[in-house]
Amino acid sequence: MSTDAATHHRPTTHRHWNAATQTASREQLDALHLQRIRHLVGWAYEHSPLHRRLYDDAGVKPADIRTWDDYHHRLPFTDKPDYVADQESAESGFGGIALPQQEWQQYFHTTGTTGRFLNEAFGDYEMHKAGSQYCYGLWDHGIRSSDSIYFCFDFGMWIGLWSYYWGARNLGLTIVSGGGASGVQRVRQILERRPTIVCGTPTYLLHLAEIARREGLDVREAGVRMLAGGGEAGFSVPGTRERLRQAWGVEQIYDAYGIGEALFIGQSCAEWGGGVHGIEDVCHSYSVGPDSGDPVASGEVGEHVITSYTHFTQPFIKYRTHDLVRIDDRPDHGCGWTWKHFPGVVLGRADFMVTIRGVNVYPTAVENLVSEVPGLSHHYELHISRVDGMDRMLVRAESNGSEGCSELAARLATHVRENVGVRLETDVVPSGTLPRYELKTKRIFDTRSASERPAVTLGGAR
Repeated sequence: MSTDAATHHRPTTHRHWNAATQTASREQLDALHLQRIRHLVGWAYEHSPLHRRLYDDAGVKPADIRTWDDYHHRLPFTDKPDYVADQESAESGFGGIALPQQEWQQYFHTTGTTGRFLNEAFGDYEMHKAGSQYCYGLWDHGIRSSDSIYFCFDFGMWIGLWSYYWGARNLGLTIVSGGGASGVQRVRQILERRPTIVCGTPTYLLHLAEIARREGLDVREAGVRMLAGGGEAGFSVPGTRERLRQAWGVEQIYDAYGIGEALFIGQSCAEWGGGVHGIEDVCHSYSVGPDSGDPVASGEVGEHVITSYTHFTQPFIKYRTHDLVRIDDRPDHGCGWTWKHFPGVVLGRADFMVTIRGVNVYPTAVENLVSEVPGLSHHYELHISRVDGMDRMLVRAESNGSEGCSELAARLATHVRENVGVRLETDVVPSGTLPRYELKTKRIFDTRSASERPAVTLGGAR
């Protein structure tokens, strides 16, 4: 069955949105991926001046890409700076474009959380297709057209929110928008409308629960069945998931992983207590060593590299995401999905790689440790610096007001050292001190100069 089939044509008791590919063998999936990639490389070479230039500079023609070895070691990587440079020189202001402007349907740009934002263009088909990426996970969690969803954000220039809206429309959900509302107004709307799903970032959903308590309200009374969203690692961090469950009285936590360039390319199934499956109908994923550019084995940490099958206006092929991930290419945890699994989703960023006295420290690990210390709230920041030639990390967390800050800082330092294997500096500030964010929460503050940060250039094919 096509992934674009109408929901009412799909058996409501079947848990797989597209069983033909969701349950296919790894060998079948890899063969399909290679076929699609070879076709896409040829199409991009003919239609995208950026890709033609990159491939010509590398001395590669589409016909040269016949095997996975060719793809991994002959085809050049693409990266955000390639597109940014291209759009700065383009009259349209958009980079890597393959379709004429009269075929564009909507403009967006990335969030810019790690530097200059990237302009994006999507056609009408691509916007509709974007919505299908959510259907796999939501359907598996039992969401049907009789359900409703509340969006806790303002619709702006980031495509992630719009694609979530398209996903809700594809499933036929009743949609309630909290756009333009204050936090208090959103809490009251949720209590009044009683939606099946509340959608937002994990940090903001915890913030709404705090607002409700201050107003003498309880979001648990809304009867929400599922919390859903993405943009941060929290939905797949055990400690944060548990805080969300307690604050909202829900059992189902639905995680989505995406980047603006390829939309949401990972969705959680109903069986796993964290992590997402790659949506292999719409994207190919693999990971590489940040320094070597060579593929890493299943289960090892590497930098995530993607090829999108759903962004033809602006193709992204063998594209560096700079996300550090651990991919299991043959998962088996009871859901029946055979698609690759990302147990911890994004562990950190290759361009924020921090090694403290020989120990790699991942932000998601720190978040979980903060959540395990009684007396701390879920708000924290990581401050990275370089002193006397060595990287240092300060974990700044916020008290929930129940204990003194100095005692909590000492307890946090001990907990981190015992679980990470290295001592980090810690600082605990009073409740309400750290900023709150509606969309992606800014966690990492890196004051190292460009020359002090580790080189993350990929070798091999580039």
